[in-house]
Amino acid sequence: MLLRPGPIPPVTLITDTADDAALARAARRWSNPRDGRVTVDPTPATVTSAFLARDILAALGRTAYVPTRGPVITAAHAWRAVACWTVVDNIRQLAVLRAHLLTPERAEQLSVLCELTGIRLVLMASGTTTGEATRLHRDLAEAGLADELEHLDAAAALRLFTLSAAPQTNLPHPRSARSSPTRSPAAAPVPGALTPSPDASGQRRAGLLAARNWLARHRAASPLPPGRRDVELFLSRLTVLSPTFAWTAARVRGAQDGFAQSGLRLDVPADLAAAGGPGICTVPFTAAVAHRISRAVPGPAQVAALTALLCTGAAVDRLVMATVDDVNRDGSRLALPEPFSGDHDQDHPPPRVWYTIPPHARPYLQAARLFRHLEGAPGHFHLFSKSFGHRFDALVHDAGCPVPALDHPQLGPPWHHQVQLTTEACQQPGEGDY
Repeated sequence: MLLRPGPIPPVTLITDTADDAALARAARRWSNPRDGRVTVDPTPATVTSAFLARDILAALGRTAYVPTRGPVITAAHAWRAVACWTVVDNIRQLAVLRAHLLTPERAEQLSVLCELTGIRLVLMASGTTTGEATRLHRDLAEAGLADELEHLDAAAALRLFTLSAAPQTNLPHPRSARSSPTRSPAAAPVPGALTPSPDASGQRRAGLLAARNWLARHRAASPLPPGRRDVELFLSRLTVLSPTFAWTAARVRGAQDGFAQSGLRLDVPADLAAAGGPGICTVPFTAAVAHRISRAVPGPAQVAALTALLCTGAAVDRLVMATVDDVNRDGSRLALPEPFSGDHDQDHPPPRVWYTIPPHARPYLQAARLFRHLEGAPGHFHLFSKSFGHRFDALVHDAGCPVPALDHPQLGPPWHHQVQLTTEACQQPGEGDY
């Protein structure tokens, strides 16, 4: 995900001297974030203040004035969050009502937003006086928004909003936290004592086929055995969306069978439930889960922190240390420092544990990376800064989503980091280890 900096797109200015209520209603109906269009209807007080950014966040579906236990989002933070969510949600047009009340500061911030994201701005000035219209044109010119200003009267604007408006798409209604399924690793039996379920054989075969196909692609690209990072990414991708511990265990056993068919031995911890990690203390990150947490918490870094907890099952003290460079550009991979590897310092960083991030979660990791980029943060800066510590309980409360990793003791590395890969023909200890 990248910002789209460049020339500011043409700005449409709608002049409605009659203050037609039907035009305002049409502009609100025109708003459809899933179709890339958003209408902001600020109050006369907020359109002139820093709260305008929070109004835009509300129009994007993020928390604005809903009481939360989390920290109050500041003005600078809010405008950066607006830019991130605009890119994440692929918003292409932004309509602002009561535009004749904009201050020079707000016009400048909208100009920066347009320059960063490439969004097209539609300003509607209703019931303006001659003096207000003159001042608005001056402020737009000083903000660089008047070079290609397109004027529409009320009749043309009504046709624009009416013809391009689409029916609102119903957003999914996330289940309450009380009804969300959770895993209880402590109560789960060890893999060897699992009671077969009707779908266990199907999950085991799915793991076998996934391992066999993955190894075939790897060998086509390189004659060398897979490295630790590649194996960790494969195993986390195989299990991260598993809804139950039984499914996770079956998929892992199937993967072992697939590796064995290719002459490789994949040794995993004897007690997967105690080890924790992907598929053990994670939750399937579905569209409903994504909708729930991203609408309850407006800060991109905070949403990403909750997302990482749900998708990795890692301990909080490891997520705290994640840096901007630990997330790749498309948000599909996350590397966390392994604290169980002994002493380390700046010149000798700890090894990384690799996680595959499922598709629905990737935009939020991208948003956090983009947010830090807008701050000017270097690559070694903490990615989830201001998300943990005394703020963390409030974020979990606002999200309303159970986090199994918080109830799972992290006594050692996660299970997919403990695996050992050797060749079946290897007889000497250590030979063939990756």
